[in-house]
Amino acid sequence: MRYFTYILFLIFPIISVVIQGCGNEPDKSNAEVVFRLALQPDPENKVWVAADTFKRELEHRSDGRIRVMFYDSAVLGAERQLLESCYFGIIEMVQVTSSVVTTIDPLFSILDMPYLFFDEAHHQKALNGPIGQELLDDLNKVRFQGLAFYSCGFRHIFNSKRPVYSPDDMKGLKIRVMESPVMLRSINCMGGSATPLSASELYSALKTGVVDGAENNPRVFISAHFCDACKFLSLTGHFVNQHVLIANKSWLESLKPEYRQMIRDTAKDILPEYNRAWNASVEEAMAQMKKQGVTVNDVTGKKAFVGSVQPIYDEYANVVPPELVRRIRKEAEDDHLLPDN
Repeated sequence: MRYFTYILFLIFPIISVVIQGCGNEPDKSNAEVVFRLALQPDPENKVWVAADTFKRELEHRSDGRIRVMFYDSAVLGAERQLLESCYFGIIEMVQVTSSVVTTIDPLFSILDMPYLFFDEAHHQKALNGPIGQELLDDLNKVRFQGLAFYSCGFRHIFNSKRPVYSPDDMKGLKIRVMESPVMLRSINCMGGSATPLSASELYSALKTGVVDGAENNPRVFISAHFCDACKFLSLTGHFVNQHVLIANKSWLESLKPEYRQMIRDTAKDILPEYNRAWNASVEEAMAQMKKQGVTVNDVTGKKAFVGSVQPIYDEYANVVPPELVRRIRKEAEDDHLLPDN
């Protein structure tokens, strides 16, 4: 089984942390439940706020009967390692990007599809409602229980050449994407020339003209200083990212019903606080763009982009259930959230 090929990589970082004594061991005197929560982001990454808020609120609600040993900044490994540690029960809970979950539950591939969600209101409604809960519960079949989704915002096209308003404007633009087949196909279908590069290579590739642009959310655009090379950011909103909070199913079910429900409730009740923090960080990034002389344009012709990526849904129909796609899009139709043109 694939998971066992990683076991040595899982054990080593955990042993290293224990030996070094990271200072995460809480006072257990009043605690009935003590568990580990791990994630890759550090405090500079705003999605970190979700895990930190969950820890603080859970300990507060339980009056100290639940204590969380908090490991951030990848001290227990990168996301793939964390997910597999949770699978084995070495770590009780993890927060990871939904994309890495596709390695263990292919149904999560649906969240990587282009133009599945039309705006943040649609995204929040779908993932925080019955459809999102179905995805979280689908993890039961692989020893997990999903607890909540936390939005990391929409990804947009930025480049050094021109504003993008339609697929025609993408023609001739070399756009860096992650090494993901869906992302590569999406950018090509949208009219660009997708170029896979690692994140560590992107800044120099933009500065030297190896690529004309890339795609990501406004916060990453500013924090990575991509504005040094790219002065156009177009709000294409073609992909949207989210983290998911996941517990080891056997561990969660071993807890008293009271604590189990408290954990489930807290994971979702912190959403408003997390969303405020994330939205504020995006507003700050947009303000920084203006100061840096970046031209930001809305994209009013999104229907053209939506139509351009339809072949991808046909190609992935055996992995991404068409009926689930229809249900997600119907959430937008019900609230009149579909793009006008």
